[in-house]
Amino acid sequence: MDFDDASGRAFLSMPASFTVPDVDELMHDARAILLHTVTLRRDTQDSGVQISPIWENNDGQASIRATVVPKEVETRHFEGAGIAALKDPGVLTMIADVAEILAADPAAAAQGLSSTSALWISETAPTRPLGAPYKGHFKLLTLVVADFFRKAGAGFTELEWLTSIGLLDAFHDPASDPPAAEVRAATAKKMSELIAEEAVWMSALGTD
Repeated sequence: MDFDDASGRAFLSMPASFTVPDVDELMHDARAILLHTVTLRRDTQDSGVQISPIWENNDGQASIRATVVPKEVETRHFEGAGIAALKDPGVLTMIADVAEILAADPAAAAQGLSSTSALWISETAPTRPLGAPYKGHFKLLTLVVADFFRKAGAGFTELEWLTSIGLLDAFHDPASDPPAAEVRAATAKKMSELIAEEAVWMSALGTD
């Protein structure tokens, strides 16, 4: 699906009047969201209910949605290399920087994050309110985190992840990083492998 500014904002639950927060606020919200979501996942595991890590807008309230994903997808998100990488504070700063950049271009943001959204979100699944007002960047921020966890868990480097969402040029340093063409080629290969891997998992689950 191709997005324009209006459809991108709708996809991201981002009102037209939305003002992009600064990086410090995005980092603070990302930490709080991660803690809350991990706690919710721990609380729901015994019941066998899976939850989406994407925070959505439900009549002005932040909410999460039940989901059905392969166990490998869930484990990769909540226990994999992505969440482990947050031990480096620079990774959370990078995630906040990415969210700030993408918030200024909703069409590109929606395009880059739509496959991760489709992995986790089924519009027919029930939602659960989180007891907090929805902020205009919550869905975008949680999609950025989920996309990073998904791809870091599949072995993407930071530059390859940035390339996969269209932001290599914003972060690439020709003096110290591998050549951009090399990074793009490696990213294309890993994306193809990731899509194939997830397709096998989905097929085994019976949701393909």
